[in-house]
Amino acid sequence: MDATEFDKIIVSAPKPEDRIAWFGALLAKESRTRVEIVGGSAIEIYLTSADYVSQDVDLVGRKDRIAPILRRWKFQRAEGRSHRVYWVKKTIGLVDIVGAGDRSGLRPRQVETPFGPVLVSAIEPLIIRRLTRASREHSDELYDQAVRLAKHGKLDWEYLETMSKYERVTSLLRSLRKTVEE
Repeated sequence: MDATEFDKIIVSAPKPEDRIAWFGALLAKESRTRVEIVGGSAIEIYLTSADYVSQDVDLVGRKDRIAPILRRWKFQRAEGRSHRVYWVKKTIGLVDIVGAGDRSGLRPRQVETPFGPVLVSAIEPLIIRRLTRASREHSDELYDQAVRLAKHGKLDWEYLETMSKYERVTSLLRSLRKTVEE
């Protein structure tokens, strides 16, 4: 697939969260490697762009397999602070390949798109991230996002409890669990 075909598909996405999911699926297909959408981009897919819009696309995958595809699709390589490499294209925005593998130890969820499946981060690390920021920023909105994420299905409460202790947000997790289980 060349850049023109890629752009045509991406601009046809009905919603921003579809655009991100389609991008991940197309990238996985073209690079013939595992691509997982993580961070704020994953939150946007789960909550929809009406609730949350990420400022970039964070993904986990093999840079050596993904970078040639991004070049072919006419993404521009940009070097940030500390010489970190990002990829930029107007139709997608800033892409950050954050590593070769997810470090949470939890299995990502598979989301189907018209262009094949895309892996999206497990919900639990996203919940912890929201709770941590909610605590630090005294934000009801971030806490509410964590609650909405928690309502997406069966959760690994052991993981959440362990990480909430580490991040010092156990009281917020208790409140979240009470809300979700009501």
